[in-house]
Amino acid sequence: MTDKINPLPQPVATLATGGGISWPGDSHWGPDALERAVQVAGARLRQPLVITDPVVWRAVGPAVQAALATVPGLSWQVYDGVVPNPTLTQVREALQTARRLGCGSLIAVGGGSAIDVAKVVLAGLAGGLDVEELQAPRGRAWLDAPATPEDALLLAVPTTSGTGSESSSAALIQGDDGRKHLYRSLRPRPAIVALQPSLTLGLPPRPTAHGGFDAVLHALGTWVNTDPSPVGKALALHALRICLPALPAVLREPDSLQARADMQMGAYLAGVAIGLNKVDAVHGMCTPLEARVHLTHAEVLAPVFSVVARHTVQTHARPYAEAARALDIASTGNEQHDALALIEAVEGLARLGGIATRFTDLRLSAQDADELATRALRSASTPLNPRPLAHPDIRSLYLQMAHPGVSP
Repeated sequence: MTDKINPLPQPVATLATGGGISWPGDSHWGPDALERAVQVAGARLRQPLVITDPVVWRAVGPAVQAALATVPGLSWQVYDGVVPNPTLTQVREALQTARRLGCGSLIAVGGGSAIDVAKVVLAGLAGGLDVEELQAPRGRAWLDAPATPEDALLLAVPTTSGTGSESSSAALIQGDDGRKHLYRSLRPRPAIVALQPSLTLGLPPRPTAHGGFDAVLHALGTWVNTDPSPVGKALALHALRICLPALPAVLREPDSLQARADMQMGAYLAGVAIGLNKVDAVHGMCTPLEARVHLTHAEVLAPVFSVVARHTVQTHARPYAEAARALDIASTGNEQHDALALIEAVEGLARLGGIATRFTDLRLSAQDADELATRALRSASTPLNPRPLAHPDIRSLYLQMAHPGVSP
Protein backbone atom coordinates (compact mmCIF):
# COMPACT_ATOMS: atom_id res chain seq x y z
CA MET A 1 0.00 0.00 0.00
CA THR A 2 2.75 2.44 0.94
CA ASP A 3 6.36 2.27 2.00
CA LYS A 4 5.44 4.24 5.13
CA ILE A 5 3.61 1.28 6.62
CA ASN A 6 6.95 0.10 8.02
CA PRO A 7 8.34 0.09 10.60
CA LEU A 8 5.44 -1.31 12.56
CA PRO A 9 5.00 -0.10 16.15
CA GLN A 10 5.45 -3.68 17.37
CA PRO A 11 6.75 -6.91 15.79
CA VAL A 12 4.56 -8.59 13.20
CA ALA A 13 2.98 -11.96 13.92
CA THR A 14 5.51 -14.78 14.25
CA LEU A 15 5.42 -18.54 13.97
CA ALA A 16 5.01 -18.62 17.73
CA THR A 17 1.74 -16.69 17.67
CA GLY A 18 0.36 -17.88 14.35
CA GLY A 19 -2.59 -16.15 12.70
CA GLY A 20 -5.02 -16.15 9.84
CA ILE A 21 -7.49 -14.01 7.97
CA SER A 22 -11.08 -14.44 6.87
CA TRP A 23 -11.60 -11.62 4.41
CA PRO A 24 -15.06 -10.12 4.08
CA GLY A 25 -17.04 -11.46 1.17
CA ASP A 26 -17.83 -9.80 -2.14
CA SER A 27 -17.36 -6.03 -1.82
CA HIS A 28 -18.26 -3.63 -4.60
CA TRP A 29 -17.56 0.09 -4.77
CA GLY A 30 -18.28 2.85 -7.24
CA PRO A 31 -21.28 4.58 -8.83
CA ASP A 32 -23.06 1.32 -9.72
CA ALA A 33 -21.93 -0.74 -6.73
CA LEU A 34 -25.46 -1.50 -5.52
CA GLU A 35 -26.67 -2.87 -8.84
CA ARG A 36 -23.54 -5.01 -9.20
CA ALA A 37 -23.91 -6.33 -5.64
CA VAL A 38 -27.53 -7.29 -6.28
CA GLN A 39 -26.56 -9.11 -9.48
CA VAL A 40 -23.81 -11.02 -7.65
CA ALA A 41 -26.28 -12.01 -4.93
CA GLY A 42 -28.60 -13.41 -7.60
CA ALA A 43 -30.52 -16.48 -6.49
CA ARG A 44 -29.28 -16.12 -2.90
CA LEU A 45 -31.70 -13.21 -2.52
CA ARG A 46 -34.66 -15.26 -1.38
CA GLN A 47 -37.65 -13.09 -0.41
CA PRO A 48 -35.27 -10.58 1.25
CA LEU A 49 -36.24 -8.44 4.21
CA VAL A 50 -34.79 -4.93 3.98
CA ILE A 51 -33.79 -3.71 7.45
CA THR A 52 -33.54 0.07 7.66
CA ASP A 53 -34.90 3.18 9.36
CA PRO A 54 -37.64 5.48 8.03
CA VAL A 55 -35.40 8.48 7.32
CA VAL A 56 -32.85 6.46 5.36
CA TRP A 57 -35.54 4.57 3.48
CA ARG A 58 -37.22 7.77 2.33
CA ALA A 59 -33.87 9.03 1.06
CA VAL A 60 -32.42 5.96 -0.68
CA GLY A 61 -35.35 3.53 -0.89
CA PRO A 62 -36.07 4.32 -4.55
CA ALA A 63 -32.47 3.55 -5.53
CA VAL A 64 -32.48 0.29 -3.59
CA GLN A 65 -35.82 -0.78 -5.06
CA ALA A 66 -34.63 0.06 -8.57
CA ALA A 67 -31.60 -2.19 -8.08
CA LEU A 68 -33.71 -5.03 -6.66
CA ALA A 69 -36.11 -4.71 -9.58
CA THR A 70 -33.32 -5.82 -11.92
CA VAL A 71 -33.64 -9.37 -10.52
CA PRO A 72 -36.50 -11.09 -12.40
CA GLY A 73 -39.33 -12.26 -10.17
CA LEU A 74 -37.79 -10.97 -6.94
CA SER A 75 -40.11 -9.66 -4.23
CA TRP A 76 -39.02 -8.08 -0.99
CA GLN A 77 -40.35 -6.72 2.29
CA VAL A 78 -39.22 -3.77 4.40
CA TYR A 79 -38.75 -3.41 8.16
CA ASP A 80 -38.01 0.27 8.87
CA GLY A 81 -38.18 0.28 12.66
CA VAL A 82 -34.46 0.68 13.37
CA VAL A 83 -33.55 3.55 15.72
CA PRO A 84 -30.19 5.09 16.71
CA ASN A 85 -28.50 2.97 19.39
CA PRO A 86 -30.84 0.06 18.60
CA THR A 87 -32.15 -2.26 21.28
CA LEU A 88 -33.16 -5.89 21.37
CA THR A 89 -36.72 -4.69 20.77
CA GLN A 90 -35.86 -3.82 17.16
CA VAL A 91 -34.00 -7.11 16.73
CA ARG A 92 -37.01 -9.07 17.99
CA GLU A 93 -39.42 -7.13 15.77
CA ALA A 94 -37.30 -7.59 12.64
CA LEU A 95 -36.71 -11.29 13.37
CA GLN A 96 -40.43 -11.89 13.90
CA THR A 97 -41.19 -10.03 10.66
CA ALA A 98 -38.66 -12.11 8.71
CA ARG A 99 -40.09 -15.36 10.06
CA ARG A 100 -43.72 -14.34 9.57
CA LEU A 101 -43.10 -13.35 5.94
CA GLY A 102 -40.89 -16.32 5.14
CA CYS A 103 -37.83 -14.22 4.33
CA GLY A 104 -34.71 -16.18 3.44
CA SER A 105 -32.21 -13.32 3.15
CA LEU A 106 -31.57 -9.85 4.55
CA ILE A 107 -30.53 -6.48 3.12
CA ALA A 108 -29.28 -3.88 5.61
CA VAL A 109 -29.67 -0.32 4.34
CA GLY A 110 -28.35 2.47 6.56
CA GLY A 111 -25.63 3.10 9.09
CA GLY A 112 -24.16 0.93 11.79
CA SER A 113 -27.48 0.67 13.63
CA ALA A 114 -29.28 -0.99 10.72
CA ILE A 115 -26.36 -3.25 9.87
CA ASP A 116 -25.85 -4.31 13.49
CA VAL A 117 -29.54 -5.16 13.85
CA ALA A 118 -29.39 -7.16 10.60
CA LYS A 119 -26.37 -9.13 11.81
CA VAL A 120 -28.13 -10.24 14.97
CA VAL A 121 -31.34 -10.96 13.07
CA LEU A 122 -29.36 -13.09 10.64
CA ALA A 123 -27.94 -15.12 13.52
CA GLY A 124 -31.43 -15.78 14.83
CA LEU A 125 -32.88 -16.49 11.38
CA ALA A 126 -30.11 -18.76 10.09
CA GLY A 127 -29.49 -20.42 13.45
CA GLY A 128 -33.12 -21.00 14.31
CA LEU A 129 -32.51 -19.10 17.54
CA ASP A 130 -34.49 -16.68 19.63
CA VAL A 131 -32.73 -13.44 20.57
CA GLU A 132 -32.29 -14.56 24.18
CA GLU A 133 -30.47 -17.71 23.06
CA LEU A 134 -27.67 -15.85 21.28
CA GLN A 135 -25.80 -15.20 24.54
CA ALA A 136 -26.44 -18.74 25.79
CA PRO A 137 -24.26 -21.80 24.96
CA ARG A 138 -26.44 -22.87 22.01
CA GLY A 139 -26.26 -19.42 20.46
CA ARG A 140 -22.53 -19.09 21.08
CA ALA A 141 -21.96 -22.46 19.44
CA TRP A 142 -23.72 -21.22 16.29
CA LEU A 143 -21.87 -17.90 16.28
CA ASP A 144 -18.49 -19.62 16.78
CA ALA A 145 -19.04 -22.16 13.98
CA PRO A 146 -17.90 -21.44 10.40
CA ALA A 147 -20.41 -20.13 7.89
CA THR A 148 -22.13 -22.66 5.64
CA PRO A 149 -23.63 -22.31 2.15
CA GLU A 150 -27.06 -22.84 3.71
CA ASP A 151 -26.78 -19.71 5.89
CA ALA A 152 -29.06 -16.86 4.91
CA LEU A 153 -27.43 -14.07 2.89
CA LEU A 154 -26.84 -10.61 4.34
CA LEU A 155 -26.18 -7.81 1.85
CA ALA A 156 -25.06 -4.53 3.43
CA VAL A 157 -25.69 -1.15 1.82
CA PRO A 158 -24.06 1.45 4.10
CA THR A 159 -25.38 4.99 3.81
CA THR A 160 -22.96 6.40 6.39
CA SER A 161 -19.18 6.25 6.72
CA GLY A 162 -18.16 5.52 10.28
CA THR A 163 -18.81 2.33 12.19
CA GLY A 164 -17.46 0.00 9.52
CA SER A 165 -20.15 -2.49 10.57
CA GLU A 166 -20.47 -3.55 6.95
CA SER A 167 -17.02 -5.14 7.15
CA SER A 168 -16.48 -5.87 10.85
CA SER A 169 -17.37 -9.00 12.80
CA ALA A 170 -19.12 -7.16 15.65
CA ALA A 171 -22.62 -5.91 16.36
CA LEU A 172 -23.46 -3.65 19.30
CA ILE A 173 -27.04 -3.80 20.60
CA GLN A 174 -28.52 -2.33 23.76
CA GLY A 175 -29.93 -5.09 25.94
CA ASP A 176 -33.07 -5.15 28.04
CA ASP A 177 -30.85 -4.18 31.00
CA GLY A 178 -29.95 -0.87 29.31
CA ARG A 179 -26.36 -1.94 28.70
CA LYS A 180 -24.76 -2.41 25.30
CA HIS A 181 -24.00 -6.01 24.43
CA LEU A 182 -21.38 -7.01 21.88
CA TYR A 183 -22.09 -9.87 19.51
CA ARG A 184 -18.83 -10.84 17.80
CA SER A 185 -18.80 -13.45 15.06
CA LEU A 186 -17.54 -13.84 11.50
CA ARG A 187 -20.60 -15.89 10.59
CA PRO A 188 -23.27 -13.13 10.32
CA ARG A 189 -20.87 -10.58 8.82
CA PRO A 190 -22.29 -9.29 5.50
CA ALA A 191 -21.42 -11.64 2.67
CA ILE A 192 -21.88 -8.88 0.08
CA VAL A 193 -21.26 -5.15 0.52
CA ALA A 194 -22.20 -2.28 -1.79
CA LEU A 195 -20.14 0.88 -1.26
CA GLN A 196 -21.92 3.44 -3.42
CA PRO A 197 -20.90 6.98 -2.41
CA SER A 198 -23.99 8.61 -3.94
CA LEU A 199 -26.10 6.91 -1.26
CA THR A 200 -24.28 8.93 1.43
CA LEU A 201 -24.89 12.35 -0.19
CA GLY A 202 -28.02 13.04 1.83
CA LEU A 203 -26.26 12.51 5.15
CA PRO A 204 -26.37 15.80 7.15
CA PRO A 205 -23.15 17.42 8.42
CA ARG A 206 -23.50 16.27 12.04
CA PRO A 207 -23.76 12.50 11.42
CA THR A 208 -21.18 12.85 8.64
CA ALA A 209 -18.71 14.33 11.13
CA HIS A 210 -19.58 11.92 13.91
CA GLY A 211 -19.31 8.85 11.69
CA GLY A 212 -16.05 10.02 10.18
CA PHE A 213 -14.54 10.60 13.61
CA ASP A 214 -15.59 7.11 14.65
CA ALA A 215 -13.81 5.67 11.59
CA VAL A 216 -10.62 7.56 12.46
CA LEU A 217 -10.60 6.19 16.01
CA HIS A 218 -11.35 2.68 14.81
CA ALA A 219 -8.30 2.82 12.55
CA LEU A 220 -6.08 4.46 15.18
CA GLY A 221 -7.17 2.07 17.93
CA THR A 222 -6.36 -0.89 15.70
CA TRP A 223 -2.96 0.56 14.76
CA VAL A 224 -1.74 1.37 18.27
CA ASN A 225 -2.97 -1.74 20.08
CA THR A 226 -0.75 -4.71 20.91
CA ASP A 227 -2.36 -7.28 18.62
CA PRO A 228 0.43 -8.16 16.16
CA SER A 229 -1.60 -9.20 13.09
CA PRO A 230 0.29 -7.51 10.22
CA VAL A 231 -2.67 -7.39 7.84
CA GLY A 232 -4.83 -5.52 10.35
CA LYS A 233 -2.00 -3.07 11.03
CA ALA A 234 -1.50 -2.34 7.34
CA LEU A 235 -5.22 -1.81 6.75
CA ALA A 236 -5.52 0.41 9.83
CA LEU A 237 -2.71 2.69 8.73
CA HIS A 238 -4.07 2.89 5.19
CA ALA A 239 -7.53 3.71 6.57
CA LEU A 240 -5.97 6.55 8.59
CA ARG A 241 -4.18 7.79 5.48
CA ILE A 242 -7.53 7.96 3.68
CA CYS A 243 -9.73 9.29 6.50
CA LEU A 244 -7.57 12.07 7.92
CA PRO A 245 -7.78 14.24 4.78
CA ALA A 246 -11.17 12.92 3.62
CA LEU A 247 -13.09 13.95 6.74
CA PRO A 248 -12.23 17.67 6.48
CA ALA A 249 -12.84 17.47 2.73
CA VAL A 250 -16.32 16.01 3.07
CA LEU A 251 -17.23 18.58 5.74
CA ARG A 252 -16.08 21.40 3.43
CA GLU A 253 -17.75 19.95 0.35
CA PRO A 254 -20.64 17.69 1.38
CA ASP A 255 -21.62 17.10 -2.25
CA SER A 256 -18.16 15.90 -3.28
CA LEU A 257 -18.53 12.31 -4.47
CA GLN A 258 -14.77 11.83 -4.26
CA ALA A 259 -14.65 12.87 -0.60
CA ARG A 260 -17.69 10.70 0.14
CA ALA A 261 -16.07 7.75 -1.65
CA ASP A 262 -12.83 8.20 0.29
CA MET A 263 -14.63 8.30 3.64
CA GLN A 264 -16.69 5.26 2.72
CA MET A 265 -13.60 3.25 1.78
CA GLY A 266 -11.68 4.42 4.85
CA ALA A 267 -14.50 3.35 7.17
CA TYR A 268 -14.77 0.01 5.37
CA LEU A 269 -11.04 -0.73 5.70
CA ALA A 270 -11.09 0.29 9.35
CA GLY A 271 -13.93 -2.16 9.90
CA VAL A 272 -11.92 -4.98 8.34
CA ALA A 273 -8.95 -4.05 10.52
CA ILE A 274 -11.08 -4.14 13.68
CA GLY A 275 -12.26 -7.63 12.78
CA LEU A 276 -8.64 -8.74 12.61
CA ASN A 277 -7.04 -6.85 15.51
CA LYS A 278 -9.82 -5.29 17.64
CA VAL A 279 -9.12 -1.81 19.05
CA ASP A 280 -7.77 -0.34 22.31
CA ALA A 281 -8.95 0.89 25.72
CA VAL A 282 -10.58 3.97 24.20
CA HIS A 283 -13.40 1.84 22.81
CA GLY A 284 -13.21 -0.57 25.73
CA MET A 285 -13.93 2.28 28.13
CA CYS A 286 -16.39 4.04 25.84
CA THR A 287 -19.01 1.29 25.68
CA PRO A 288 -19.78 1.08 29.43
CA LEU A 289 -20.03 4.87 29.63
CA GLU A 290 -22.54 5.05 26.78
CA ALA A 291 -25.15 3.36 28.96
CA ARG A 292 -24.98 6.36 31.35
CA VAL A 293 -25.00 9.34 29.01
CA HIS A 294 -27.38 10.53 26.31
CA LEU A 295 -24.74 11.27 23.70
CA THR A 296 -23.79 9.87 20.32
CA HIS A 297 -20.96 7.38 20.04
CA ALA A 298 -18.59 10.05 18.71
CA GLU A 299 -19.50 12.44 21.54
CA VAL A 300 -18.40 9.80 24.04
CA LEU A 301 -15.39 8.65 22.03
CA ALA A 302 -13.76 12.08 21.76
CA PRO A 303 -13.44 12.87 25.51
CA VAL A 304 -12.46 9.28 26.32
CA PHE A 305 -9.80 9.37 23.60
CA SER A 306 -8.36 12.64 24.86
CA VAL A 307 -7.89 11.31 28.41
CA VAL A 308 -6.88 7.72 27.62
CA ALA A 309 -4.48 8.52 24.75
CA ARG A 310 -2.66 11.21 26.72
CA HIS A 311 -2.33 8.83 29.66
CA THR A 312 -1.08 6.07 27.37
CA VAL A 313 1.64 8.09 25.64
CA GLN A 314 3.22 9.10 28.94
CA THR A 315 4.89 5.67 28.96
CA HIS A 316 4.01 4.06 25.60
CA ALA A 317 4.29 6.78 22.96
CA ARG A 318 5.89 4.70 20.25
CA PRO A 319 2.86 3.44 18.25
CA TYR A 320 1.34 6.93 18.23
CA ALA A 321 4.67 8.44 17.19
CA GLU A 322 5.11 5.89 14.39
CA ALA A 323 1.68 6.76 13.04
CA ALA A 324 2.43 10.48 13.23
CA ARG A 325 5.60 9.97 11.19
CA ALA A 326 4.00 7.63 8.65
CA LEU A 327 1.16 10.11 8.14
CA ASP A 328 3.49 13.15 7.86
CA ILE A 329 1.98 14.78 10.94
CA ALA A 330 5.24 15.07 12.87
CA SER A 331 8.76 13.72 12.54
CA THR A 332 10.98 15.29 15.18
CA GLY A 333 12.54 12.06 16.37
CA ASN A 334 11.09 12.68 19.83
CA GLU A 335 8.46 10.02 20.49
CA GLN A 336 6.56 12.05 23.08
CA HIS A 337 6.42 15.12 20.86
CA ASP A 338 5.36 13.20 17.75
CA ALA A 339 2.76 11.16 19.65
CA LEU A 340 1.19 14.28 21.13
CA ALA A 341 1.12 15.89 17.69
CA LEU A 342 -0.98 12.98 16.44
CA ILE A 343 -3.33 13.21 19.42
CA GLU A 344 -3.75 16.95 18.86
CA ALA A 345 -4.47 16.34 15.17
CA VAL A 346 -7.23 13.89 16.06
CA GLU A 347 -8.64 16.29 18.65
CA GLY A 348 -8.60 18.97 15.96
CA LEU A 349 -10.71 16.73 13.70
CA ALA A 350 -13.23 16.35 16.52
CA ARG A 351 -13.49 20.11 17.00
CA LEU A 352 -13.80 20.61 13.23
CA GLY A 353 -16.83 18.35 13.34
CA GLY A 354 -18.33 20.15 16.34
CA ILE A 355 -17.50 17.29 18.72
CA ALA A 356 -16.36 18.32 22.21
CA THR A 357 -13.20 16.71 23.56
CA ARG A 358 -14.30 17.15 27.18
CA PHE A 359 -17.48 16.14 28.97
CA THR A 360 -19.27 19.22 30.27
CA ASP A 361 -21.71 17.63 32.70
CA LEU A 362 -20.60 14.07 33.39
CA ARG A 363 -21.02 13.28 37.08
CA LEU A 364 -19.45 10.13 38.50
CA SER A 365 -19.10 8.93 42.06
CA ALA A 366 -16.20 6.76 43.12
CA GLN A 367 -18.61 3.79 43.10
CA ASP A 368 -19.74 4.67 39.57
CA ALA A 369 -16.13 4.71 38.42
CA ASP A 370 -15.51 1.34 40.09
CA GLU A 371 -18.44 -0.22 38.26
CA LEU A 372 -17.44 1.30 34.92
CA ALA A 373 -13.86 0.07 35.32
CA THR A 374 -15.06 -3.45 36.05
CA ARG A 375 -17.13 -3.46 32.87
CA ALA A 376 -14.36 -1.89 30.76
CA LEU A 377 -12.00 -4.70 31.75
CA ARG A 378 -14.47 -7.21 30.28
CA SER A 379 -13.89 -5.76 26.82
CA ALA A 380 -11.58 -7.80 24.60
CA SER A 381 -9.95 -4.54 23.46
CA THR A 382 -9.05 -2.99 26.83
CA PRO A 383 -6.22 -5.49 27.55
CA LEU A 384 -4.74 -4.63 24.13
CA ASN A 385 -4.06 -1.00 25.09
CA PRO A 386 -0.38 -0.08 24.52
CA ARG A 387 -0.07 0.98 28.16
CA PRO A 388 -1.49 -1.79 30.36
CA LEU A 389 -4.42 -0.59 32.46
CA ALA A 390 -5.43 -2.20 35.74
CA HIS A 391 -8.72 -1.55 37.52
CA PRO A 392 -7.37 1.36 39.63
CA ASP A 393 -5.93 3.02 36.50
CA ILE A 394 -9.23 2.81 34.62
CA ARG A 395 -11.16 4.00 37.67
CA SER A 396 -8.87 7.03 37.93
CA LEU A 397 -9.22 7.82 34.21
CA TYR A 398 -13.01 7.76 34.43
CA LEU A 399 -12.90 10.15 37.36
CA GLN A 400 -10.63 12.48 35.40
CA MET A 401 -13.32 12.67 32.73
CA ALA A 402 -16.03 13.58 35.23
CA HIS A 403 -17.11 17.11 36.01
CA PRO A 404 -16.52 18.63 38.49
CA GLY A 405 -14.56 15.47 39.20
CA VAL A 406 -14.13 13.24 42.22
CA SER A 407 -10.82 12.51 43.85
CA PRO A 408 -9.66 8.97 43.05
